Amino acid sequence: MARLSTSATLLPALGLVMASALAGCSHDAAPLAPATPTDIGVVHLPTSVAPTTDSAGHRIQQIPAPSSRPALTEQRVRGIDYSYLQPVGWSAGERTLDPPPDTLIRPDDADVPAFIAVERPIRIGSSSLAEVVDRLRSGFEGKGFKPMAAPERQIGGYGAMGIVVDQSDEMRHVYYVAAYAEQAFAIRLTYDPSHPESLDVFRAVLDSWSWG
Repeated sequence: MARLSTSATLLPALGLVMASALAGCSHDAAPLAPATPTDIGVVHLPTSVAPTTDSAGHRIQQIPAPSSRPALTEQRVRGIDYSYLQPVGWSAGERTLDPPPDTLIRPDDADVPAFIAVERPIRIGSSSLAEVVDRLRSGFEGKGFKPMAAPERQIGGYGAMGIVVDQSDEMRHVYYVAAYAEQAFAIRLTYDPSHPESLDVFRAVLDSWSWG
């Protein structure tokens, strides 16, 4: 299968969408009041059912569970205020997206259709992560895409929210957005859903993430 071309992916650049959409957005979401227990002495067992919506109420696109444990090298890929371990069999690639991302890695095997790119951080001030992701979602919708949420997770100890965008049957984009030092960082996997092994590599990269 031919390698995915970064220049052929037609999604709007997250940095541009974020920069324009965050204009006028300068307040944090109101904190939630603590819940008051109403049933003393009743034990609620945890459920194994995956949530169907994220914390902002957007429907989650369930993605395949991990099927492998990708090996990571001891070499760290370093960007602006972050770093992550480079996966075995992946190397820095050409950054032909417009605008160019901060870092980009791709498989050494040209037949594996995937790449991982990190957008240059965008300053968001006091805007909440949910506000940032909602504006990114609106940007994708304005381009005719139908984004869904990805399961929320931690990246380097900070909460991250995700967006899944299917550009075609053979091209899916999974973005995780985290806020660090009043900046938003969008981390993107572009891959063919019929090759879910790249999704496991993406998870391993996010698990190895460090800030600063």
